[in-house]
Amino acid sequence: MDISFIDLNFTSVLFLFIVGFVGGLVSGFIGSGGAFVLTPAMMNMGVSAIMAVASNICHKFPKALVGAMKRHKYGQVDVKLGVVLGISAEAGVLYGAHVQEQIVALFGKAGSNLYVSAVFVVVLAIVGGYVLRDAWKMYRSGNLDQESVGKLARWVQSVRIPGTMMYFKSIGTEVSVLFTIPLGFATGMLAATIAVGGFIGVPAMMYVLGVPGLMASATELVIAFVMGLGGTIKYAWAGFVDIRLAMIILAGSLFGIQLGAIGTTYVKPYMVKVVMGVIMLLVLFSRGIVIPVYLSDLQLISTLDPAMAGGMKNASFAMLIFALATGATIVLSALWKGLRAHRAEEAAAVLTPSPANEEPSSLQEIKAGAWKRILLVTDGSEFSLGATREAIRLAQRCTGRLQALSVIPSNPEFETLAQPLLEKEKQEALAHLEGIRAQAQAAGVPCEILLRYGNEVYEEITEEARQSRMDLIVMGRRGKKDLLRMMLGGTTAKVIGHADCQVLVVPREAHLDGQRLLLAVDGSRHSEAAAQAAARLSNHCPVPVSVVSVAAGESQVGEATATLERIAGYLNQQGITPEREVLVGQPAMAIVDKAKRIAADLILLGSHGRSGMDRLLLGSVSERVIGFVDCPVLVVKA
Repeated sequence: MDISFIDLNFTSVLFLFIVGFVGGLVSGFIGSGGAFVLTPAMMNMGVSAIMAVASNICHKFPKALVGAMKRHKYGQVDVKLGVVLGISAEAGVLYGAHVQEQIVALFGKAGSNLYVSAVFVVVLAIVGGYVLRDAWKMYRSGNLDQESVGKLARWVQSVRIPGTMMYFKSIGTEVSVLFTIPLGFATGMLAATIAVGGFIGVPAMMYVLGVPGLMASATELVIAFVMGLGGTIKYAWAGFVDIRLAMIILAGSLFGIQLGAIGTTYVKPYMVKVVMGVIMLLVLFSRGIVIPVYLSDLQLISTLDPAMAGGMKNASFAMLIFALATGATIVLSALWKGLRAHRAEEAAAVLTPSPANEEPSSLQEIKAGAWKRILLVTDGSEFSLGATREAIRLAQRCTGRLQALSVIPSNPEFETLAQPLLEKEKQEALAHLEGIRAQAQAAGVPCEILLRYGNEVYEEITEEARQSRMDLIVMGRRGKKDLLRMMLGGTTAKVIGHADCQVLVVPREAHLDGQRLLLAVDGSRHSEAAAQAAARLSNHCPVPVSVVSVAAGESQVGEATATLERIAGYLNQQGITPEREVLVGQPAMAIVDKAKRIAADLILLGSHGRSGMDRLLLGSVSERVIGFVDCPVLVVKA
């Protein structure tokens, strides 16, 4: 079997990187299916169809894993359905790859190119036409289409075949695996043919099984990972994966996908479908133009004049460039317009004078340690109960203003495909926020409620805190069984790392009763800020203060002791006589053990969270302490 790799020079590498970048832009804008532009692009460079498909699959499956993990955090992934479909999809990939290999063996590169191009034309014509039709209907109606379970899905869910029924949470009922097997197999076959199985997988889950669009697009990432991993191994074993191509387009797509996702926040939902449909049809024509060339190479039609064949290939390449440029222009222009509008809003906010009772404040300006602007973050779960209770009590004691915020994870797929689900979550969140406002008003605390939408929950929280000049963010903490989520960068940890103000994390059963305050210091300026906060809190509400400094080993005891004495001296100057102790061991666990021994009901820590490297470090001291203690933790920024 003849296997050849193309030569790469600076120009071709740059082109591949740009193609990967644009593919990432499109993927971020319309979903994981945006990678469909990559296979034709590599084929136009002279890469054989089977190698282009194999390299595309290789670059996609790591991204699918990351995307699935991210979406799973928001509860959007039906892992069970993804695995069930993924198993049969894997069989489809292996069979599809075998078909590709047999075509190459029998008909050579031209046969593979014809096969892949013909499938592209058929699939893109069907899917692209449907998407544009759907976008036109949305535009004409002026409303987002309401998602509902269709007749076919209702029939599939009604069929009961003993011994084959499985329950899937995304559907809310049982479905026979005899329906999932052919759907998964077809998805895998298409993935092995053009490297994008989602064109079948997502619509099949939505219209055949009745899965909501949001969960279908998220669950498809699990399928893509399962079949992508197997497909990569299968193709690589036969020598068809060009790892150079895969890594170059992966590098470009990592940049593009972030910008594409941001661009979706600045366009109307129907425009996402317009971009998807237009690019699909342009790529369709790009592939369709060269089909006669492949037919001629296989001698299935009269031999084409070399000049004509070359002209068709050039036209195909030009059409592809036009498709990529069109997609990139729409996405980047949307991003640019959005950024300009955002800057204009920020400038207007700066020029708008604040009311007399809302002057900017800092820790030093907060009288007796009181917080005048408190942002309560709630997700409506039982884990927010402690944060809600203590936020209201703090606002009451400090005569502060309370704002309750909920964030609904959202993205273009959610907004366009799962509008009923979005509306349901909105109504539930508003009802929960109204309940909090009633509690606050009963305690004599004015409370404003706010609902935000965004792909990254922590970004919405920190942005609201900055815009409203909050002094304190109060959040709940998941149970200890969810500790791994926090250690790997959950919402609470990210808010701590990115917020400009102090963050108070309150476990569900915790109470701030003023029994004992534990201050943990490490000699940094962040610890000094925590010491200032501890002094103000202690003077405002007389409470015993314990100060600890932790040495990782005996050799660091001297340094820890010096730090402890310096902080204790500062507290003495503020009229506070703290209990002090140098601990030896792992910092986080030493602090946790000390807090339990003295029954502390509040721990103060300094945060290093604004630098880029600190944001990347997993399992920081503050995150570990928050994860293991049962009392509230106040994280202070210098």
